[in-house]
Amino acid sequence: MLRGETGRPSRLRNPLLESGIVAHFADNFGAGVYDTIWSLYLTSKGATLGLVSLTFTMFAVPVLVVGPFTGRVVDRRGALPFLVVGLIMIGSAAFLYTLIGDPVWAVPLILFDATGFAILSPAVYAVVGRGSPDGRTSTAQGIFGAAGTLGFVLSALVTGTLAGIDLRYPFYLFGTVVFVGLGLTLLIGGRAIRATEPGAVPVEPAVASADLAG
Repeated sequence: MLRGETGRPSRLRNPLLESGIVAHFADNFGAGVYDTIWSLYLTSKGATLGLVSLTFTMFAVPVLVVGPFTGRVVDRRGALPFLVVGLIMIGSAAFLYTLIGDPVWAVPLILFDATGFAILSPAVYAVVGRGSPDGRTSTAQGIFGAAGTLGFVLSALVTGTLAGIDLRYPFYLFGTVVFVGLGLTLLIGGRAIRATEPGAVPVEPAVASADLAG
């Protein structure tokens, strides 16, 4: 990954940005499933409209409470652990949703899922910020946003088909995509993310110039 004088990647194509895009795609794929089928799934379990509304409200609580705190810790300690933990929590929640018997269990599960999202989001934005080359930050953000929208749209389209077979199938796919996304994120950018963490040993310019992976 070639780096400029500021130490940031000098190319738009680099492991930091690419890994952030993959993580964002996976997370938004789950969001597409959630927005498309969540209400239908809960009502099929006997949930009232009030309970469904409560779960949407509960999703916002960890984002508001945990998100800012996580962002502060990410700035001090680095993004990688939070990126991993966040994706694991979100992917696990997808599979746990399929085990719901009593719809009341949706409330603690949605809090667990939302906490994963609140942990993940600051970490992903930190990785993308570090992977955005000087003078190309708007382009990087545009690609990043487009990847998330693509994940959302694709999942919404697939969810309708799978739900017609079994309402649990979209959640199975949701969890699978998130865990595959986690693996690809670490494969593509794990080393690069670790190298940019606070306290990491700086890479010598000669070595950085020879690294053409980006």
